[in-house]
Amino acid sequence: MTNKNIYDNIFKKRCAVCGHRYMADIYDQGECSNCGWYNGKMYSEFPDKVIYSNLISLNRAKQLYKEKKPFEPNIDEFIEALFCYSEMRFEYKGTYYGVVLTSNNDKKNVIEMFEANTTNSQTFETKNDFKEKAKIGNAFLKDIWNETTDRYWM
Repeated sequence: MTNKNIYDNIFKKRCAVCGHRYMADIYDQGECSNCGWYNGKMYSEFPDKVIYSNLISLNRAKQLYKEKKPFEPNIDEFIEALFCYSEMRFEYKGTYYGVVLTSNNDKKNVIEMFEANTTNSQTFETKNDFKEKAKIGNAFLKDIWNETTDRYWM
């Protein structure tokens, strides 16, 4: 009996975002070399949900592609991705920040945002609490979100 590698049968599919062909495995998964979208069956089934390994939804990716804009998450998608990956990061004015799902001393699930290379951190009880109250200096993160870069999972 011969063992078969599931990746031996790579074939070409059309990218759900830009329509270019990409190399897919037998599960229809694969990254498009044209637009960078990571294709897979789950994205088509849940086109408005952030799913590994992308940071935005399929429908938002299609919109951004048409507008010739990069696939960058807005703050709501960043938060949704946090609950997919558990650990996220972003950069603001040369400083990196981490955002993680963790638990506090009472073993309650919380969101923690911390500044790299310091002990500065903030803790939030809910997604909405994080979105409305997270600050860098005197500025709310939601108000300066468009100035952040390098938004990705850790």
